Amino acid sequence: MLNAIIVEDERNTQELLKSYLEEYCEDVAVLAMAQGVKTAIAAIEAHKPDLVFLDIELMDGDGFQVLEHFGTVPFDVIFTTAYNQYALRAFKFSATDYLLKPIDIEELQEAVKRVAEKRDTLKKAQSEGALGLDNVHLQALVQNLRGAATSTFRKIVLPTNNGFTVCEPSDIVRCEADRNYTYIFLKDKRKILVSKTIKEYEEMLEDHDFFRIHQSHLINLHYLKNYIRGRGGAVELTDGTVIDVAARKKADFMRRLSLSEE
Repeated sequence: MLNAIIVEDERNTQELLKSYLEEYCEDVAVLAMAQGVKTAIAAIEAHKPDLVFLDIELMDGDGFQVLEHFGTVPFDVIFTTAYNQYALRAFKFSATDYLLKPIDIEELQEAVKRVAEKRDTLKKAQSEGALGLDNVHLQALVQNLRGAATSTFRKIVLPTNNGFTVCEPSDIVRCEADRNYTYIFLKDKRKILVSKTIKEYEEMLEDHDFFRIHQSHLINLHYLKNYIRGRGGAVELTDGTVIDVAARKKADFMRRLSLSEE
């Protein structure tokens, strides 16, 4: 059972979310509701919830002030927001769960399921204190939201089984699919396994000079060293990796590089 608090400045949305949770998320118990920063902090300190549904804009401030009060956040967070599509990409970059208003029941159920699964995984790994957002994670989200209007996201959060890694998109050399997981290869030689599909990273990184050369491979063009001719051809990256280019991707790849196929 997840003990939850709803922090939302609109009373109607507050009550609607509570009713959705009671009817469609039987493993969630709503302990309290708040409309502002001060009342939210008081409710969280009193009830010590597992999960907080947090609106960005509150009566006396914003949701980030609530999180900043706690430093390392000892609970999971699902943001509720009416932000536009650019800001939603910032949430994805920051590996942060969010619900777009008006709230969709299926999306609510999926978000709650992800939180429950993550908590179960961390408890099995006995990773005490690793359940919520820490300052680095929160700062990445705030920076990305500030850059949302121009899509200039400076940080990307890579969720792992033991927590998360924060880096810049430019630090990623390539991504390699492994079914519903993705291996992220960084320029400092680290190899990180994340529980997201390569398609999600393709969509997130499209404005950062990444190109999907194969069903299983997404590369950062800034690390391209050589192209080797062939039916589809192959690329060599600066880390020495050689990867085939899918034949159906060759023409688009050449256009992206502004090269002739001849």
